[in-house]
Amino acid sequence: MDLTQIVIIVSLLSVSTVLVICGIYLIQIFKELKTTITKTSMILDDTHQITKSVAGPITSASEFVMGFKNGFTIFNKFFKEKK
Repeated sequence: MDLTQIVIIVSLLSVSTVLVICGIYLIQIFKELKTTITKTSMILDDTHQITKSVAGPITSASEFVMGFKNGFTIFNKFFKEKK
């Protein structure tokens, strides 16, 4: 074998080894990214449920206050003071 063939074979083996190692590392990164996205999705779902459960009573209280205000407005229209 020639020296040139040996150098080409060694460089091809080293480049192939580096590419395989990078591929394995990239696969691990994608697995961690999938796990992170899944956990983030669960956190967002929980946040949606929390905001929904908080918004319900606040909406009910707001409707109660508006109904109370409208009731007083109607009450005041019936019993206005005459000057």
